[in-house]
Amino acid sequence: MKEAVALLEHVVTVRKKVLAEDHPSRLASQHALAIAYGANGQVKEAVALLEHVVAVRKKILAEDHPDRLASQHALAGAYRANGQVKEAVALLEHVVAVRKKVLAEDHPSRLASQHALAGAYRANGQVKEAVALLEHVVAVRKKVLAEDHPDRLASQHALAGAYRANG
Repeated sequence: MKEAVALLEHVVTVRKKVLAEDHPSRLASQHALAIAYGANGQVKEAVALLEHVVAVRKKILAEDHPDRLASQHALAGAYRANGQVKEAVALLEHVVAVRKKVLAEDHPSRLASQHALAGAYRANGQVKEAVALLEHVVAVRKKVLAEDHPDRLASQHALAGAYRANG
C-alpha cells in the first residue's frame, strides 16, 4: 500500500502542475490517492483530499453524475473511519436519495450506498433504520446475486449483526 500511495502522490503532483483543478484526470487521480490513503490508515489525509474532490465535482458535475456520487460515497466512508458518523450519515442519505431517482432498485451502486448507509445508521445508534435498510438490500440481492456472491453474503452478515444489536 505504501508503494501505491507514493506512486499516486507522484501522479497527483505532476497532474497538479499540468492540468486544471477541475480536469477529470486530475480529480480521478486525487480520488484514487484518497482511497489509497484510507487503505493505508491515513484517514485524515483521505478526508481532506476527498472533501476537495467533492467540492470541485459539485461545481462542475450534475448532482446525479456517477463520479460526483462515487466521491461523495467515498468521503462518507472516510468520515465514518474518522469518527465523523453524523457527517457520514448525512452524506450517504443524500447519495442514496439521488441514486434512488436515477438507478434501478437492483443496481450495484445503489445497493452499495444503501448497505453503507445502513452501517452508518448502526454506528450512529439508529439500529431500527439499519435493520430496515439491510432487510431491503438483502431481499434485492437475494433476487439478483448467487447464494455465494460476496456482496450478498456481506449484506446478510451485516443484517445478522444489526438484528443482534436490535435485541
